[in-house]
Amino acid sequence: MKEALIRKKAIKILEEEGYVVWYPPKVKWRKEVDVFGIFDLIAAHRHIVRFIQLTTLPNLSARRKKIKRWLEKNKIKWCWEPEVWAYDKKKKRFKIEKVSL
Repeated sequence: MKEALIRKKAIKILEEEGYVVWYPPKVKWRKEVDVFGIFDLIAAHRHIVRFIQLTTLPNLSARRKKIKRWLEKNKIKWCWEPEVWAYDKKKKRFKIEKVSL
């Protein structure tokens, strides 16, 4: 499934929950467009900020490991947990996991 379609589905869910959502615009000449090279979306609602990595269900494990490596490499200890949203095409919904060290 195309990244843009997965992103649209995630944004719709978040906005329905009252979040304001931002994602970096795609730029032709830039290879890397994710926030910190990891996250696809930032969602904010009142005092909550969520950093979200979008993927498909088969890639869930790889994305989880990618976030953990990044957290360890940069010695970042979050007061919240980054999230991976993996879209399941068969069930037509996201599996949402929080990632912690």
